[in-house]
Amino acid sequence: MSAQAPAQGFRNFKWVARTPRSGATPPRRTVRRPRTTPRYDEMPRWGLLDHPVPRPDDRVSRLDRWARSASGLLVLTGALLLLAFVAELVRYGILLYNRTRLIDRTVLVTSDALVLFAEVSAIVIGIAAAVASTCWLVKRRRDFYARAGSRDPRSVRTIFLGCLVPVVSLVLPGVFLTELVDVRGRSDRHRLRMLVRLWWASWTVNWVLILGATLWRTRDSLQAQADGVLFSALLALVGAGMAFFTLRIVRDVESRSLRGADRPAPTRWVVDTSRRTEPARDEVTAS
Repeated sequence: MSAQAPAQGFRNFKWVARTPRSGATPPRRTVRRPRTTPRYDEMPRWGLLDHPVPRPDDRVSRLDRWARSASGLLVLTGALLLLAFVAELVRYGILLYNRTRLIDRTVLVTSDALVLFAEVSAIVIGIAAAVASTCWLVKRRRDFYARAGSRDPRSVRTIFLGCLVPVVSLVLPGVFLTELVDVRGRSDRHRLRMLVRLWWASWTVNWVLILGATLWRTRDSLQAQADGVLFSALLALVGAGMAFFTLRIVRDVESRSLRGADRPAPTRWVVDTSRRTEPARDEVTAS
């Protein structure tokens, strides 16, 4: 190749085409092996990730979870209210004993701590039990209306507002329970409707006692404060009975006993009148 050729724009070389591997060994032939299932000595660490599909409505699962916890929260609320009842009676006994004798400071602090723990815990757990019971009511109404081939005419918001708003909750929970019993049907409908009416009346009396105890605590005299202890004890006892009464309604709607066991189906005896036994001829003749 000349040194002046690039400057003049010419290239003094030519391409020579040759066959590849001329005179060499023939190309290798690839042997196709049959396809087999791959085997691994250990679990392969590669692959597609199977992410769980999120539920379209997470509120339903949360509602079901609260509904399942309604019975346990009602039992716990009733137990705490019974503890508050006992604590108020102990405090009243200390007040009676303190009329003529001095009380050790440790006894007073223990009594006050027991009353405070029982009442505060009963209020907190009672609110949770009210929310869980409302979720149970929503779920049961939805199930029984779906079983009847229709849809619950009450919205979830209406049921929650009707059961949890203080003034409205005196009327609407009884209405919602009565509708639930009617759509549930079954042979014990009349007994369950009567039970719901008793619960409705007890629920109203409970709120009247709560209002009365709140107004009573505004009095400043010593006798009024001592009577307020008895009033609080009575209120705790009625509240505990109301919690267990609500649990009874829940169990009866679910056709279960108070402890949660399934009730056996009632046995019905039917008289078979298709066959009639004719008296013997000797008996007819003798008569």
